[in-house]
Amino acid sequence: MNALLEGDTVPVGVLSLARAPYLRKARNRTTISGAIAHEFLDLSAGFDAGAARQALIRLASAGAQAVCVAEAFAPDDSACEDAVAVLAAELGLPVTTSSGLTGLYGLELRTVTAALNASILPIALRTAEVVEAGVAGAGLTCPVMVMRGDGGATDLAGFRAAPARTLHSGPAASVAGALRTLRIGDGVIVEVGGTSTNVAAITAGRPALSYVRVAGQATAVRALDVQVAGVAGGSMLRVRRRRIYGVGPRSAHIAGLTYSCFLAPERLSGARPETLAPRPGDPADYLALRLADGTMAALTNTCAGNALGLVADGDYAAGRRRSATAALDIAGAAVRLSGSELARRMMQASTEALADLVTAVAAQHRLTQPTLIAVGGGAGVLGRPLAGVLGLDCQIPPGAEVISSMAEALAAGASPTSLQVQVSQITQRGAIRAVAVGALVLGSGVVPGRPPLSREAIIDVARAAGGSEEVDPVGWFWLSSLDGRVLVFDRFGDPALDVRGEAILVDGSPGAPPLEATIGPAVSRHVRNVGPITVQPTTWVVQDGRIRELAGPDSIADTVGTGAAAVIVGRI
Repeated sequence: MNALLEGDTVPVGVLSLARAPYLRKARNRTTISGAIAHEFLDLSAGFDAGAARQALIRLASAGAQAVCVAEAFAPDDSACEDAVAVLAAELGLPVTTSSGLTGLYGLELRTVTAALNASILPIALRTAEVVEAGVAGAGLTCPVMVMRGDGGATDLAGFRAAPARTLHSGPAASVAGALRTLRIGDGVIVEVGGTSTNVAAITAGRPALSYVRVAGQATAVRALDVQVAGVAGGSMLRVRRRRIYGVGPRSAHIAGLTYSCFLAPERLSGARPETLAPRPGDPADYLALRLADGTMAALTNTCAGNALGLVADGDYAAGRRRSATAALDIAGAAVRLSGSELARRMMQASTEALADLVTAVAAQHRLTQPTLIAVGGGAGVLGRPLAGVLGLDCQIPPGAEVISSMAEALAAGASPTSLQVQVSQITQRGAIRAVAVGALVLGSGVVPGRPPLSREAIIDVARAAGGSEEVDPVGWFWLSSLDGRVLVFDRFGDPALDVRGEAILVDGSPGAPPLEATIGPAVSRHVRNVGPITVQPTTWVVQDGRIRELAGPDSIADTVGTGAAAVIVGRI
């Protein structure tokens, strides 16, 4: 997300593919703004590897440093997209296929999502290398998992291929940690980092998920419903024509500069203000201090907060107030202001920008007087001033700067034996699906050792969710079906699956009829035809402590075995 906010992305070329009679529509829907170049392949006579390779070479010659591949109806057959991806890899081009990120229909949506992912592939690859080397250097041999924006997790291989799925992962983890630490009814969680601030609403103790929007453009990436502002604790001061122009979006961390407020006071002796472009392509209007030894130090919101005494002792952002005051006094001369007035205006600009965002989020979710929960390393810098501007109560939980790493699934009540991963091959998509079960939904009051619910309590949960008053136990889950809708809850009453379709209970007894005879008709009832394409329904098996999404109905018998289970056929 920081790479997107600060423009640290690479030029992306789009290679689109289609067959007659969808050529013109496909070309139009894949010609997206922001791409550096476009190429189109007609597949009506079949896939031509030579033509695809030449198209990729032309995209690279036009300046593309990564490639997005999008084909009409690729969710049903991704063979051509996958073939292009192999060719791109041979040419050394980072590549994302539209069907590799989502199975949703909508060619334009898939193209935009794949292009977004492709634009951050190089930085994701570098990040994965750094993390992998750091873990190995620490002597750790356990797997490295990366938080996703929807509250799930992926390994480093998944992160390398689809970094877009980790958009909003920081706020998702912070929300999880805050919900575990505090009792929250209606609230707005404000995660103040070094580069950006994330705002999410909590309604009746639960956050909402939505499709991520980047620069106003919808994507197919599902994540916590978060609004992002490019202003935070490390945002740097900008000036133009000896006047304050703004704060951010470039941060001291990304610029590689030290915060002035964390320096020893004597190092600021002889410093002078100087404007610079922190990174190539940045405007040269960021004001910093040139120290006597020739190095540069940043002027940030954290410096301003410390200078004004807004950061409490013990806060993670607490620096040296004397250093912060000296730095702002020196910088003030460049804009003809006292140091304290410069700091006040920096904080005012930042809190006003965030106040507008928090107000909009609260209005969207109809929150009238929410509690503002500030987390992140910059919580002590902007959290309390922001709450004061809005007239809201402010809570900064213990360990706010690391609370995003405090959402342990086991400590939140999941049984260790329920943490299982099922890996299956999706042949028609050329993909591997790994489904992990055991993590709980994000919700206030998820505390260690909470007991499973009784049947009567599950009935109340099912009724409130629009299900039937008749519930069936299936392994460690409960199943409720009503009017073509199937709901599955875990033993704590948290929703695990919501499907438009039907469920078939399997008792696993030796004399039961063959599964194929029972499941086959159900699959046929939920087949859809989209133009010339036949779309099969999804099949899940609920058994013991697992929910497994299968590659197709042919593998049901092997998956179920002889145990009792529920087979669910339909669509989410």
